[in-house]
Amino acid sequence: MRTSWRLTKWRGVPIVLHWTVLLGLPWLFFRQRNPVDVPAAFLAFLFLMLCHELGHAAVAKWRRVRVLEIRLYFIHGLCRHEEPDRETDAVWIAWGGVAAQGVVLVLAFGLKELLMWRAYPVYQDLASIFRLLIKANLLIMLFNLTPVPPFDGARAWRALPLLWQRLPKPSVRRWRRERQLRQQSKEVAADIIERLRKRQ
Repeated sequence: MRTSWRLTKWRGVPIVLHWTVLLGLPWLFFRQRNPVDVPAAFLAFLFLMLCHELGHAAVAKWRRVRVLEIRLYFIHGLCRHEEPDRETDAVWIAWGGVAAQGVVLVLAFGLKELLMWRAYPVYQDLASIFRLLIKANLLIMLFNLTPVPPFDGARAWRALPLLWQRLPKPSVRRWRRERQLRQQSKEVAADIIERLRKRQ
């Protein structure tokens, strides 16, 4: 019995749909309470997961890391790739998924505002899709950034110590020299002020 189906390929990377994705239909029916909205919401949720994994894959290819497969499950996806040689590459790849979701969030929010002002009936028909692409999207982004494995945040937040290491740090000798110059400047200024007082 088949448990997964290959949908297509993206730049040579197979995109596979696992059977657990179908569990999203009853889950969305429970959430939406409207059978008419379920198919559209289901496709929107699949699109959101796919964008997240494509974000990982695109950044991995940019960092010259081989991507093996993209696989979509019930409430999450998986971008299988080779282990990067450098930690900075792993951090970039981890942020790729959230960055892709961020692009979807901005575009969906802009389209929602446009439809609310220009075509409100159309917005009402697509309200369930916008809820997924905006509110649910934002929650998933925050959830993914949890700094605990296996979430993306476990690697994504390694960017902070890496950035700290790259910040220019003044040496102790340079700091002492600057302190001496400041002290000398204060003494010279005080001497000038004192001489001016005496002349008066």
